[in-house]
Amino acid sequence: MDNSKGLSAIGYLSIFFAPFIVPLLIFIVSKDTAVRFHAKRAFISHLVPFVLGILFLAFFVSSSLFVSNAFSFNDSSILVPIIIFILYLLLSFTISIWNLVQAIKVMR
Repeated sequence: MDNSKGLSAIGYLSIFFAPFIVPLLIFIVSKDTAVRFHAKRAFISHLVPFVLGILFLAFFVSSSLFVSNAFSFNDSSILVPIIIFILYLLLSFTISIWNLVQAIKVMR
């Protein structure tokens, strides 16, 4: 196995064990342009769910502050955060699968 292929694949697969640290370290340490390219793509793909999670959390907290009874399930105001959370989970799952596919492509 080629070291550059292995490092590139580890950058993508690190979404399961160390999402930001590993691609950033690979990008800083590696001199190979292909490895740096894949490390940058992996870092960005790891960053997207994190940023969207922060935005979702801010939206959920701000929306619950303006609702008089946030724990009322009869109100439709709780429905929007639940839908957004489900979309967030689907996006995170899709990005995880994308990283897995990219790691497999790099290893070929």
